[in-house]
Amino acid sequence: MTASLKPILAPRSIALAGVSSRPDSLSIKLLDNLLAAGFTGKIYPVNPRAGSIRELPCHPSVTAIGAPVDLAVLMVPRDLVIPTVEECLAAGVGGVVVITAGFREGGEEGAGLERQLVSRLRAGGVRMVGPNCMGVINTAPDVRLDATFSPTPALPGPVAFASHSGALGVAVLEAAAEAGLGFSQFVSVGNSADVNVNDVLEYWEHDERTRAVMLYLESLDEPRRFLKVASRLSARMPVIALKAGRTAAGQRAASSHTGALAAADTAVDALLAQAGVLRVTTLKEMFDVALAAQSCPAPRGRRVAVVTNAGGPAIVAADALATHGLELAPLTAATQAEIRSFLPAEAAVRDPVDMLPSARPEDYRRALGSVLADEGVDAVVAIAVTPPQGSALEVAEAIASQARECAKPVVAVFMTAAHFYPQAHRVPGMPPVYRYPEWGVRSLAALVRHSERRHEREGEVPVVASPTLQGAVARARWGYLPQAEAFAVLEEIGLPVAPWRFAPDLEAAVQAAEELGFPLVLKGEGKALVHKSEMGAVQVNLSSPAAVRQAALGMADRLAAAGLQLDGFIVQRLVPGGREVILGVNRDPAVGPLLMVGLGGIAVEVWKDVVFRPAPVTTGEAREMIEALRGAPLLGEFRGRPAGDVASLAAAAARLGALAAAVPELAEGDINPLFVLDQGRGCVAVDVRLRLAP
Repeated sequence: MTASLKPILAPRSIALAGVSSRPDSLSIKLLDNLLAAGFTGKIYPVNPRAGSIRELPCHPSVTAIGAPVDLAVLMVPRDLVIPTVEECLAAGVGGVVVITAGFREGGEEGAGLERQLVSRLRAGGVRMVGPNCMGVINTAPDVRLDATFSPTPALPGPVAFASHSGALGVAVLEAAAEAGLGFSQFVSVGNSADVNVNDVLEYWEHDERTRAVMLYLESLDEPRRFLKVASRLSARMPVIALKAGRTAAGQRAASSHTGALAAADTAVDALLAQAGVLRVTTLKEMFDVALAAQSCPAPRGRRVAVVTNAGGPAIVAADALATHGLELAPLTAATQAEIRSFLPAEAAVRDPVDMLPSARPEDYRRALGSVLADEGVDAVVAIAVTPPQGSALEVAEAIASQARECAKPVVAVFMTAAHFYPQAHRVPGMPPVYRYPEWGVRSLAALVRHSERRHEREGEVPVVASPTLQGAVARARWGYLPQAEAFAVLEEIGLPVAPWRFAPDLEAAVQAAEELGFPLVLKGEGKALVHKSEMGAVQVNLSSPAAVRQAALGMADRLAAAGLQLDGFIVQRLVPGGREVILGVNRDPAVGPLLMVGLGGIAVEVWKDVVFRPAPVTTGEAREMIEALRGAPLLGEFRGRPAGDVASLAAAAARLGALAAAVPELAEGDINPLFVLDQGRGCVAVDVRLRLAP
């Protein structure tokens, strides 16, 4: 797959079909960009009405070139795209980039033309980027390709960038030049009719110059393939994604812009998290994290030293560290003594190290050297407010001198005049520079999250089977399973269920109660009884046969008065003392089966403390889901109470996820509550709903 993209991303010759000599045309801008970048291969303008453009001889057609062509860039009118593609195929062109718009994004007529275009190219074995795209860039010295109409060239660097939006790509290249962010490659995928983001990610897996990836996504092409490819890539380098369409309005806008249906944001968030992708919410955050990924080594841990010449920004940095789960590093006595030896007595040498406004560039150099040498420090945030002694640029040079000699990440914060920042980007070895402490800390925290991600899936995906569920599917029994069958499904896949009996009538319920022992829970059973507690169809803590009889009579009367059919009762042993958790599965139309873990009970819809991941998951990934809950500490030791059996909970979650992945007809379901007992005692399901759909 990656070899098929080489003619597009590393061509030795390019044909420009539809290039014009008009000074206001995008096509002449693209040609000028190729020339300005110093493209190392041959350029063949194709224009039947011109003899030459920019002193390059024109050809009347692609087939008339008469020499090998790796890449054809098409800028012809929409109705000429397919005939020009036919010329490319006849000439043996290796790859195509279609800049021309007016295809799927323009309506059904354009969508039909796009389908024809893709069909013809695939029949000819040629890959295509676009249509409706801005082009491609490769800054490698042996390629120097800028086949875009961007007004600003890309700085060379280690960050690869793919974008669904060409216009946003232009804006990003402009802003990147100001920020000092350099690119290895850029691909504007446009409509992703053939080459999509997954193809590009696979190519970048094998690109030695790429050390980080930025993505602007308006839809997820082949979500399950994205999960596999992005997981492999993120194990090697940071992958930073801005996914547009978080809100309902944003999703509508994304759909109209790309002609693709946007997946629900919950599913997208789950998929990106499972793939180890660093999801950002703003363009600013995407830039900031990419700047850190561009130049910082991977952090070894969460302990951060702050070195500053101003106390206020240091406090802001300390707050930001806590917000993002990082911590101030406890500097050793030896480190503090070393710093004390050259700073005024009034300076603070504990972390944060406040050198006072009188700090000179040499003080920054020595202080950074000291804290970076401390084994208890994993990273450093260096903050400078405009210094009264020495210039900000001299401070930057002092910081860079230490950062480039150390294998620990350093981020620099300069709160100073605007003219400083372009100068700072030119300092050799300069770490990423931010204007405010919160920006620098947020970016460092993203690198820490990436560094901590497990490179391999811990544990195994369980193998489960449910004859009960498969039987219901075979008989096309769509809708919610009866409670008795749903409990049977859980038992078949190895999830413990509190002892229970189905009773078709009152007398059978009393008999079942005597067999199970007390205390008990009585639940009404019927197709219309979905949320039982809200319908008065649950009675708890029943301690005698008489109490069961009275509860059953009252329940039958209430439901009958409400016009609800009662098909029988579930009698179940009461489970005391567990923590309530919910496990759920759902099927997203784009992403597929999703597993949910959360704090359970009747308040789950209020607190919404839940985590989703695409199913199936390993037991290790299920454990990570549990740890990601805001209320996860409630499952540990708490106010003298022993820790809950989280390992058992993770195993149960993984088994439910495996069931959802194995049975496509399982549309949704939840186990709520699942009681997590004390460590070593396991977990027990007491209620379950499972719905089948074709």
